[in-house]
Amino acid sequence: MSTTWVVDSNCFIHLGSMAQDNLLEDLKKSTPQGLYVTPGVHNEVRTVRFQRWKNKPNLLDKLKPILTTIAVDDGQIRGLAEQIGERAAPQDVDLSLMVLASKLSREGREVTLVTDDFKMTTTSQKVNLGFTTCPPSTFLQRLSETGPNACKSRFRSLSRRTRAAEMRYAISRVNEYDIQAKLTWMVDSLIDGKPQVKQQDSAPEKSSDQKLIRALRKHLLGGKPKQSHMNALGDLPIICQPVSELDAYLDEISASNSVIVDEKYDHGIEKMSSVLERVGLGLAPLDEEMAEIAHRAMAGHMYRMESCLAMLANMTGNVMRSRLHLSRALQSATLIDDRNAEMLATNQLGMLALVRKKWDRAAVLFETADGQAQSINNQRLTYLVCAGIARFLNDEEKTAMKHLSAAQTIVANDPIQAAKDLFELGKNMLAMDEAGLAIEVLDEAMECAMESKDDELEEHLAEYLVLANNALTESDTQQYLGLRKYLDDINSIESGKFEEFEEKIAEIEQQAEAMSKPLESAIEQWTPVSEILPPTDKFTVLRREVDDDGRTLIIGQHSELGVVGFWLPEGEFNASSGQNITIEGTQVKVVTPPESLQTKHSISALIALKDAGKIAFSADIDL
Repeated sequence: MSTTWVVDSNCFIHLGSMAQDNLLEDLKKSTPQGLYVTPGVHNEVRTVRFQRWKNKPNLLDKLKPILTTIAVDDGQIRGLAEQIGERAAPQDVDLSLMVLASKLSREGREVTLVTDDFKMTTTSQKVNLGFTTCPPSTFLQRLSETGPNACKSRFRSLSRRTRAAEMRYAISRVNEYDIQAKLTWMVDSLIDGKPQVKQQDSAPEKSSDQKLIRALRKHLLGGKPKQSHMNALGDLPIICQPVSELDAYLDEISASNSVIVDEKYDHGIEKMSSVLERVGLGLAPLDEEMAEIAHRAMAGHMYRMESCLAMLANMTGNVMRSRLHLSRALQSATLIDDRNAEMLATNQLGMLALVRKKWDRAAVLFETADGQAQSINNQRLTYLVCAGIARFLNDEEKTAMKHLSAAQTIVANDPIQAAKDLFELGKNMLAMDEAGLAIEVLDEAMECAMESKDDELEEHLAEYLVLANNALTESDTQQYLGLRKYLDDINSIESGKFEEFEEKIAEIEQQAEAMSKPLESAIEQWTPVSEILPPTDKFTVLRREVDDDGRTLIIGQHSELGVVGFWLPEGEFNASSGQNITIEGTQVKVVTPPESLQTKHSISALIALKDAGKIAFSADIDL
């Protein structure tokens, strides 16, 4: 496993004063994951320049391509300070680096914090934070041992000069504290800094396992691995073959324009159970090593299937079951070391926590997804916005503002991409019956789209804003009352465009209000549904409510009738916002709703079905 390096300010200061102008390329080749820092490091070294480079350029400007900057919550910094004793605590920036290193370590990485502050080593050991430390000179020495041959001599030279500077500084402080322990640590870090040499005996076996995992994975995806690898795998290709059926199931869903959600979910569970049983019976007699190869090779299939089942479960309104599938998806993603898959699963778990009003849990999950996004240079705007929302709703406004500030920078740099990202986020929130949050996010997306003059995107956003406004309940409005002011600052719209934006939003609200006006006439006789609701008309679920007696009220938006309610007193009906409604082969009545329902749900009519079993809910699938 490659080392994840978290680097403090003093290391960058050493690099600024001693490194040659080939440093950036050498670091790119020797640190595949780049270097991790916190925003505080940027503040401390913002004026540092490369003294030996032509024109002495700013260090941060040059090293930006390999830096991953992850913000740390102030509460976590305070918590660590309390753990190690406030008087003994390093500076806040140092604490933030220790928190970051510990967080990355808990993700299963091998983390080393690069610092010449010996106190950070002793305090991290005191509370067992799960990472190792080394001074900058040892960090450079290790890069000379693990990096490409072309970089070795340059890193060794830089390491020697840095070590000399560290020694001089330590000796200059001999009258202020006992430097013996620090000097011992510096020497020990050099001795312990060659784990690759110590572990060479086991490396061939691990390398062999990796080749077998890749070969089995290739076979399961329809490829043709080397025959020697297939021979070494024995019966595993036959035993694991059933997992290919999961991809066939996913291909079937992807090929459909829309699916009946309940049916597809039940079919998926049945397929998953069958596959797991057959594979499990085949693996049971084998030893642990062969079973591990099989599970790692199948992890990608399992991740995709669990993610799909999570989506379907959420569409049926079963949040807890969706959460279970996503947790399993995340576990599978870790087996294939797919940081993108981990990021997506973590984000979806955050969305579910948001729906369950678990603000603190949601914030941690979104912040983790954001860190993963940064590590693979992925789009991170939606994770920052969601983390900010969660922190704001959890009354942690200071942290929420940090996320907002980072989001503002991203939006300003690319407003059209921001509009698209926020649109997708708004649609996801609407699908999870969070109309209040969806409206706030879609409003910001509309601002970005209007500034970017993307008429087609504006049109799609307007359609969803009408849906979100009609799905909004009075309780939603009250619950997120203070959130609009916070989210309004994501994008700063010009004064001229602001008036145009206000007119657009007013027009959308008028459309939504018109759809909620009571119908002028009722149809109180049983009438064929085709005469009332032509199948060609668009009919979309806004939300579902179930009373204490198990009776269901589905609120839907119809292109002609407006916002209507379906009263379904018998049977279980699983539907979520955004699904399509179809009714065929029965009769219906259309009546004026009681005033209480009309006020609560803003519906124009109440529809009763003679045969409730004739209503179906389908969803547009995008895997």
